Amino acid sequence: MSNTLPGKARAMSLGQLLSAGLRVLHPSLARVLLGDLAGLSRHRTESSRQHLGATMKWLCRAQDHAGGRGVSAGYSLKEGWLPAYPETTGYIIPTFYDYAHRTGAEEYFARARRMAEWEVEVQLPSGAVQGGVYRLQQATPRPAVFNTGQVILGWCRAFAETKEERFLEAARLAGNWLLSVQAADGAWRIEAPETETDVHTYDVRTAWSLLELHCLTGTVSYDEAARRNLDWALAQQKDNGWFDHNAFFVSGDKWNLPFTHTIAYVMEGFQEAWRLLNEERYLRVVLKTAERLMRILELRRYMAGEFDSAWKSSAKYSCLTGDAQIAGVWLRIFEHSRDPRYLNAALKLNDFVKAAQHLRSLHSGVRGGVKGSQPIQGRYTPFIYVSWGAKFLADSLMIEELLMDEFAREVLSGPSAVTGAVPGDRRASGKAG
Repeated sequence: MSNTLPGKARAMSLGQLLSAGLRVLHPSLARVLLGDLAGLSRHRTESSRQHLGATMKWLCRAQDHAGGRGVSAGYSLKEGWLPAYPETTGYIIPTFYDYAHRTGAEEYFARARRMAEWEVEVQLPSGAVQGGVYRLQQATPRPAVFNTGQVILGWCRAFAETKEERFLEAARLAGNWLLSVQAADGAWRIEAPETETDVHTYDVRTAWSLLELHCLTGTVSYDEAARRNLDWALAQQKDNGWFDHNAFFVSGDKWNLPFTHTIAYVMEGFQEAWRLLNEERYLRVVLKTAERLMRILELRRYMAGEFDSAWKSSAKYSCLTGDAQIAGVWLRIFEHSRDPRYLNAALKLNDFVKAAQHLRSLHSGVRGGVKGSQPIQGRYTPFIYVSWGAKFLADSLMIEELLMDEFAREVLSGPSAVTGAVPGDRRASGKAG
């Protein structure tokens, strides 16, 4: 999510594109560029299982290209494979554990553990996690609230899986740092190296990490801090489902409107808070925004990448990461409510992301990857296949497959899935993901 990634917050100029030289001239990359520029970049989709497998293999390559421990921020058409990214490696850890359990493949357990170990090694002395990508020779890294929360999610899951105390201790140190920098009203107001704004509603996803930490430790202060932030974030929602304080920038032609990525972050944080705390007010927050987004998809036939406070958008691109996240939120709502509208909308949005994937490309940075924007030159992380986009697509496809299998069983057994029993939550308490 960091705008410190090379080329992430700004489109490549023609000169920059040319300077990429032979990399961009690779036939597979040229095909992506020309197809997207010409509006011919949609591909035939395969089964969700095939797309999931290709996405997870791309994430494995992203880890290998970053040294085999942390996961690369992504593949840039300008700069090639980018350095490892602590923030997104943190929340990729639960995805690998989920896939490992799904497939029984030991490789994914081992990879997730290596990610968690690497995160311990690069943790700052304060307990915080740095903003931006990790570079060995970089100047003193600066801490970031959101990044710290996402790595806590990874450590909590690693501890739940391995019972190794070092992961829980790292999560405690990080959680204690979050407590020390939280404002009295529950918000986090700390200047970050990644954004122009210093307070963010999407930090509710960090509140979720403190709830997970509370589940594992029983430390009341984590629960209290999480609830303070949830209450602050709840007050940022407008009657139309819009969230204030949810963009990276406030001025100029930068990212001054919330992307669907950050909008989905807020819904995810509240959805997980509802799961862990069972307070209906948090679910109502999610439903208010989810309903609005579902109506937008019905009217526009695709999800624009960014929206203003009236849910208007002039964007001609879609943020594929946000699409996958929103689909995942809708699928979890369907799991709870059995309202088929959410299932139908989620399947459409997942299909949109799948159709933007290249499953047969000869280029390892492209095959199975997820672009920041569709088309690739859009405003969100232009010309980069991002590791967090792949993470969220994998999460969404795993939920989709589980629910569709269940849906089919219920239909075949007689009662309609809409009126059938609501399945229990598959994620054990204390596990992130």
